[in-house]
Amino acid sequence: MSTTKINRRSFYNNVSSEENARILTDPDPTYQLMYFDCASVAATARDILAFGKANWTNQCPSDEEWDAKKFPTPYRVMPLLNVISSDGKEAFLTESIVIDHYLAKKFNLLGKNDWEEQTIKAHYNNIHYLRERSFMCVTWTYADKRKVALEKFMESTLPIFIADHEFHLRTNGSNGYYIGNKLSLADIHLVNVMDHFSHLPTGKLIAAEFAKSELLSKVRENVEGNPEIAAWRSTEEWRQLVHQSVVGYSITAVPVDEGGA
Repeated sequence: MSTTKINRRSFYNNVSSEENARILTDPDPTYQLMYFDCASVAATARDILAFGKANWTNQCPSDEEWDAKKFPTPYRVMPLLNVISSDGKEAFLTESIVIDHYLAKKFNLLGKNDWEEQTIKAHYNNIHYLRERSFMCVTWTYADKRKVALEKFMESTLPIFIADHEFHLRTNGSNGYYIGNKLSLADIHLVNVMDHFSHLPTGKLIAAEFAKSELLSKVRENVEGNPEIAAWRSTEEWRQLVHQSVVGYSITAVPVDEGGA
């Protein structure tokens, strides 16, 4: 395939790495998060930006704009985070994990020392992996595989995940936090991944299993109880992103009782 029509964005922007680093560490930047008009993999970053009282906006290309390659990115995927320094200069980050970790560090969601940071990231990665493996194994798998895939997820994958995370939450005192007694990246990401599963056609079934866990439910209470996150989640913009996720998955992830098996 010819690469001449592919609209990639380079990490090199005729600015030195030192200048890009200065932009990323600016104490008073403006953020522009680019992703489709749905929740999905941008949801955690949006909650963190709200938590941090950041000056930020969503940029949601339409399907037509995206297909027309009007928004170049390094790997032809989103999300992408533009960071605009107080002097108007711009750098960017791509890939949801990188963006989440960057924002978490910016807004003090990675604990108080190196051990806490790495432990929070370990919890985050395991939570992230649950969603990512479900995409191809459960959400978007072949129609004739969906019933078996969902059964395995519900009978094995999900219960093991819940038990593992209850263990770690319990060893931290069953207070609804993964580390210490304050919100971290892991707490916010867990809630957003649980939200993701609730947006699927099988969402009620999966959400019910999460809801049975008092410890995971306590994490949700702590995250949703944060005033800044609560304010963001009460907006029409947030509700519309959730709605679009539900609509999108109703098309791409047909449940087993509607022709998926």
